[in-house]
Amino acid sequence: MRIGDWRVDLIVADRFRLDGGAMFGIVPKVMWERLMPPDGRNRIPMACNVLLLRNGVRTVLVESGNDAFADPATRERLALEDADGLMRGLAALGIAPGEVTDLVLTHLHLDHAGGATRPDASGRRVPSFPCATVWVQAAELEDARRPHPRAKGSYVREHWEPLADAGLLRTVEGLHALAPGLLLRPLPGHNRGNQGVVVEGAGARLVQPGDLIPTRHHLPPTWCMGYDLDVVACVDTRQALLEELADTDALLAFGHDPEAPFCTVARDAKGRFRAEPVRLP
Repeated sequence: MRIGDWRVDLIVADRFRLDGGAMFGIVPKVMWERLMPPDGRNRIPMACNVLLLRNGVRTVLVESGNDAFADPATRERLALEDADGLMRGLAALGIAPGEVTDLVLTHLHLDHAGGATRPDASGRRVPSFPCATVWVQAAELEDARRPHPRAKGSYVREHWEPLADAGLLRTVEGLHALAPGLLLRPLPGHNRGNQGVVVEGAGARLVQPGDLIPTRHHLPPTWCMGYDLDVVACVDTRQALLEELADTDALLAFGHDPEAPFCTVARDAKGRFRAEPVRLP
């Protein structure tokens, strides 16, 4: 699709599974399992949806997916499939890793930053996109380096420290215009450093909110994940964003929805938010 000056492509970096109870927090299983049926280990299907944005000057990736080179135990726990789909997807579009100019990470959890580095021939982790400036919120990098015990398991230092060592990691504080029609926007709640990406132009708009709203089944503002560190902020930020998008033509892009990566937002007769499917070109 096109949003203003930007061509937008979707690449599924990988598919994996996470515990359904963790993904839906206090929402009773009897409610969420009809939407996302779990496997025998209570895991539901997930995807790492990566956006590729091009305007003729910049080639921007939003997210990098899971670590295709994770240890076997991690791969088995996550039921990781189609690993390294990001590189295959880029190759199919005729893009070499060195042509990526920017990598935006909504946050640094392992299923978002895992593909940002990879082992070289000697086994040392190096940037996957050697010419790309990598953008994160300063608060997120601070928390990743000194994580709260509840979030420690979500961060893997080898996913981002090689980026800093190579001089590629750039932090921003708050709202940041990355390029004309491309904005980084703080959307706290999942964690304090979660940021969204806004693409706009020619009357069109797309918002990728990071893990503030991971799938279309998380549109109800109170349907927060067990992974969300600040549930009150998550509810408030989600509510405000959905009110902003509801009943407009703006697209909402989900980072983890395995079936519907895009939707528009509407309200039903009771005023509840509803995902409207989008037919893409």
